[in-house]
Amino acid sequence: MKAIVAGDTESASKQPYSNYQEVPFYRKQSFFWLMWVVFSPVAIGVLITGDVYYCKKGEVKAFGMANRIVAGIIGIVWLVAIASSAFK
Repeated sequence: MKAIVAGDTESASKQPYSNYQEVPFYRKQSFFWLMWVVFSPVAIGVLITGDVYYCKKGEVKAFGMANRIVAGIIGIVWLVAIASSAFK
């Protein structure tokens, strides 16, 4: 096992999957967006517990921090709106 040191950015930036077929279905972008529409708490749970991956030009990439923050804020607003309408 290789330890990551301050100057070793190559090993820190590597994705855990070499191709998109290795990514578990619940970590794929398509599953995330489907759950976002159908049952958003699952999508928020996926975001909280780890990365969501997509394929761009044959390379596996993870959602960036900006994507995670925006999706989380929208999800929280959506859940608050649903909860407030349920208690009226």
